[in-house]
Amino acid sequence: LTYDLQTDPADERQAEFDPPATLDALSGALAALGHDPVRLGSAAELLAHPRRLREMDLVFNLAEGRHGRCREAWVPVLLELHGIPYVGSDPLALSLGLDKVMSKRIAAAEGLATPRWVSVDHPSKLPRPLPFPFPALVKPRCEGSGRGIDAGAVVRTPEALAARAAWLAARCEGPLLIEEFLPAGEVTVCLIGNNPPAALPAIQRPLDPATHLSCHVVRPAPSSVECPLALDEALDAEARRIAVRMFEAIGCRDVARVDLRADAQGTLQFLEINPLPSFDPEGSLGLIAEHLGTTYTALIGRILDAARQRLDASAARRP
Repeated sequence: LTYDLQTDPADERQAEFDPPATLDALSGALAALGHDPVRLGSAAELLAHPRRLREMDLVFNLAEGRHGRCREAWVPVLLELHGIPYVGSDPLALSLGLDKVMSKRIAAAEGLATPRWVSVDHPSKLPRPLPFPFPALVKPRCEGSGRGIDAGAVVRTPEALAARAAWLAARCEGPLLIEEFLPAGEVTVCLIGNNPPAALPAIQRPLDPATHLSCHVVRPAPSSVECPLALDEALDAEARRIAVRMFEAIGCRDVARVDLRADAQGTLQFLEINPLPSFDPEGSLGLIAEHLGTTYTALIGRILDAARQRLDASAARRP
């Protein structure tokens, strides 16, 4: 296992790092599947102990990296330099997925709707007026796990936008993304496999009634929630279609998660793709396992099988 360890949950710089409980769950699942998991750690630890890589048959990569829009590519680049096979997407797909503007541009090129947006390097460069109506969502361009998003992220006036942009720039390095806020509902789709991936049933994320943000980014957790979408067969099929389209357009491998938002007419729009999703058993993977009547360990086994089949097919094509 490669990963960045979360040692302080209160440190927002570690928001995407994996806590010990997630590593324990994944290690336990791999052991239950008959494997011998070895914890290698982060890119820095691989650089300090490169010989350990040569002892590995396969790496299950969870490493998020420390900073920059290419941080999720650090470990895969090292693995490819050493010729070590690994589970998950390659450096390019990881970098494209982390950069929300690049993934939105790819979605647009694929003919998929995405909330309107502008990106700025500094709060002083905010356009006036915005090219879309308020409310707007202010967030980092190249972060995940809800970093930089709380109840104040939804703004409704130019003055609130300027204040929030300044607040966020002081806390998160890198450019800002100002996005049209669609309050009508959110769904997420997990995908496993390759050529094509299997899109698992869509999950509707509960919303905070006060902000209409997904509850997983609202702190403290709201006392009540709402699920405004009728997640019927047609909406589920559309969510899966968009998810597969983006998985293939970005060039993901083995596993990913796609988040979507509904507009006022109930039409789903692409929000973002995560080629390195959370492996928290209490998160989306655990929820979908429960929905499918299977287990977290079984889904980890499917991801592992997808990677092994991909690697076997690649080896068979070599001269």
